[in-house]
Amino acid sequence: MKSDIQGIIVATLTPLPAAGGLGAAEEAMIERHTEFLIQGGVHALAPCGTTGESLYLSEVERAALVRATVRAAAGRVPVIAGIWSATVDGAQDLARAAERSGASAVFLTPPIYYPASDEAVVRWYRAIHEVTELPLFAYHIPQYAVNGISPTVLRRLMDEEIIRGIKDSTGNLTRVAELLEIAGNGISVYGASDSSCLAARKLGVDGFISALANIYPAAFRRIWAGDERAQRAIDGVRTLVKGYGGIGGLKALLRVRGFDFGPTRLPFGDLSVEEKAALRSAVELLTGLD
Repeated sequence: MKSDIQGIIVATLTPLPAAGGLGAAEEAMIERHTEFLIQGGVHALAPCGTTGESLYLSEVERAALVRATVRAAAGRVPVIAGIWSATVDGAQDLARAAERSGASAVFLTPPIYYPASDEAVVRWYRAIHEVTELPLFAYHIPQYAVNGISPTVLRRLMDEEIIRGIKDSTGNLTRVAELLEIAGNGISVYGASDSSCLAARKLGVDGFISALANIYPAAFRRIWAGDERAQRAIDGVRTLVKGYGGIGGLKALLRVRGFDFGPTRLPFGDLSVEEKAALRSAVELLTGLD
C-alpha cells in the first residue's frame, strides 16, 4: 500500500557543536530551522540521512536528532527517520527509537560496504520490518552503500509487504521510470538528486527528497508545482555546491540564511573563509530562489 507522505521532503542537515554531542543549542537550532522549512511549504522532514552526516553520528546522537525533529515538527508535517547502520541490531535499535519518538516512517539503505546478494538484502529489510510498526521505505543509493535495490528485490519486498515506498538517489530518470512501472499503485516512489526534481515530478513520483531544500524550501515547493525557472536556478546552485565540498557547501549557504549549523565531521571538511565568500558571491548571481 502506498504511503500518504507525498511532496517535497527535506533531507535535513545536522547542527553540530565544535566538540561533544548534540545539546540544547543544537535542539534550538533544529526548532528554528524546522519552522523555516514548514513556513517555506515543505511537506515532510527526513533527518539522519546522507545529507545529515548520519554515518558520522553515534546511534545516541541519531536517536536524539530524530526526537528533536519530531518535537519541532509538532505534528504539522511527517518526519521520516533515517536508520542507517552497519549492523542489523543497530538498525533495529534505531527503528525502535524512531517509533518511540513519534516518527512517521523510517528510511533504510541496504546493507552497506560489503557486497550482498539479493537474498541477503531481502532478509535485511525483513529483519527491520519485524521490529517496528512504522512504514519502512527502502533507500537505493548504491554509489555510497555499494549494494542497491534490484528489480527482483523490490518485487519481493512488495510481495511480502515489507516496504511502503522506495527512494532512488541515483538521479537516473530511466531507473526512476522503471521503479514507477514496478511499483504501480503498490508502493510510493520518491526521487532524489536535486537537479532531477522537476523531471521526476513529471514522471509521476510521489515525492522528492532534497538537500538544497534545507536552504531554499519555497523554491522546491515551486518546482513541485511545475516551475521550470526555479529548477534552472537550483541546477546552478547545485553545481556550485558540488564544487565546494558538498555538505560543507550546504552548511555555508545555510549560514547565509541565518542558521549556523556548525562544522562538518571528518572526513568531511569545512570551507575556508575565501571559499565561503566565493560561494556566496556566486549564488547571489542566481536570483529568484526564495
